Order: sequence, then structure tokens, then C-alpha cells
Amino acid sequence: MSIIKVLLADDHADGIEIMEHFMGKLVDFYILGSCANGEELVHTALELNPDLIIADINMPIKNGMEAMKECAEFNPGLKFIFVTGYDEFAVGAFHMEAVDYIVKPLEKNRFYQALDKAKEIILAERQVTQGMVEKLDRLPIKAQQKTYYIPFADIYFIEKSGVKCLVYTKERVYETSEILGNLQEKLNNSFFLAHRSYVVNLKKISHITPQKETFVAYFHDFDMQASISKLKINELKELMEIQN
Repeated sequence: MSIIKVLLADDHADGIEIMEHFMGKLVDFYILGSCANGEELVHTALELNPDLIIADINMPIKNGMEAMKECAEFNPGLKFIFVTGYDEFAVGAFHMEAVDYIVKPLEKNRFYQALDKAKEIILAERQVTQGMVEKLDRLPIKAQQKTYYIPFADIYFIEKSGVKCLVYTKERVYETSEILGNLQEKLNNSFFLAHRSYVVNLKKISHITPQKETFVAYFHDFDMQASISKLKINELKELMEIQN
């Protein structure tokens, strides 16, 4: 499943609550958090790296359109939907290439229509990126306002740590706000989701040992280890035999 990370922004708490309620059962979308003004939106988007922002326009300190222009500067591929009580901003919003523009009060079916449109655009762009990645044999990740292209052969494993993911290579550890499932989708079949918090490179594993209720993977010429779920151990061993 390809998860779309969403950041919400509205200076009215009930506006946030309505959007959260409508999105509560949508498995393709994951709400990273919410913001109450445009300045907070810019800082939070920079930190959490969403795929989609759904924002009010008339917010304090910095309005939604100004905030989105700043967000687009450090993430040109970012998609956004405006949800506002004013219709006079519609032309400006579409000049900014907004996915959609919804006038309040927010109606569920209209909201879902906008989300479906955003999902279609985001997933189509990911497919193009995935095709490029397969040719390059590199994992693109966004970290510290940069995009790094890490050769698959350099990656030992990826660990989910809180809201971040850590990509372990011999030279360094890359920290990114991208979701583990999305990172896994960009990798080739040498990588396996061995645990809900770990994706491992099967070609790098030297040996596996049991540890209480789980297993631990050790890697060639590397000091760090990764956990393997007892529910995944048999499948992992079968895949390693195929890889070898």
C-alpha cells in the first residue's frame, strides 16, 4: 500500500476536527499533524516532509497561500488543497497549481473528490520516480532540505525511529521524514520488510540469531543489527536461499 502523508492547517480547531474525522477511515492517507497558522505550517512542513497539505487561506501571522509558496520553494513536488470560507482566492490558488480549491462549509463527498484527485496525481508521479529508480539502482530520499540518491548496494537496512526513518550505510546514517512503507516501495527485491520497524538488505546479512521473542540480523563488516519478527523469519530465510 502506498501511503500519502498529509499535513493539515486551519486556525479554527473545528476545521481541523472535521478534516480529521472525514479522513479517519481512509487507509491511503496518514495525517502527520496539524497547524494553526501559516508560519507554523512552513516550519512543520520543512520538518515532516508531507506529500500533501490541506490548508485554510485566511490564517494569522501568514496566510495559507503565502505559506504554500514558501513550502513549494523547498519541496517543488508538494501538492496542496485549499479549504477556505472565501471564494475570491480561487484564481490565485489555481495559478499556484493547487490540486483543488474547496469553499466551506466542508462537505464530505466534495472533500473525498479532492483527495481522490490528489491521490491520483501523487501516485502517478511516484510511478514515474519508481521507474527511474529501478534504472538507477538508487534510493532517493529527502533529508535536510536535500535529495540524496543512495546506491542500493550501500544500504544495510532502514529503521523506523519515531516519526523518522534512518537509512544505514557504511559511511553514514541518513535521517528522513519519509514513511518506511514508501521507502520500501522504492527498493528492489533484495530488500525485505523483516519487522514493522525494519527493512533489511538480504544480500548484506551474514547471520541470524534468536533473541527472546524475536531474531536479530547481523551484517557483513557492519556493527549495527536489525530486528526480525518471529512472524517473518521463515519467509526471510526462504528469500535468502533464493538470493544466494
